[in-house]
Amino acid sequence: MKKVRVLFLKAMLLFPILMPAARICVWNYDPVDRFYDAQIGDSVNCAYWVERDLTAQGHTVEVFDRYLPSDLSGYDLVYCLMGWFRT
Repeated sequence: MKKVRVLFLKAMLLFPILMPAARICVWNYDPVDRFYDAQIGDSVNCAYWVERDLTAQGHTVEVFDRYLPSDLSGYDLVYCLMGWFRT
């Protein structure tokens, strides 16, 4: 079962790379949850790197904070970001 989960996660991460010019919805459920990123020298939220990387791959990305749009039919892919896991 663990192998199936790993393969599924790898497929989800590679899907946007394999899909040419997709329209992607990123739902950033907790936009207030921020952390300091030393690489850019500022604090960022969960959606920052996801949006940046998908845009760099040629996709159109729309980020929605707090509320998911009621109509998702115009999107090829939807990412739901629920916050950071901290220990």
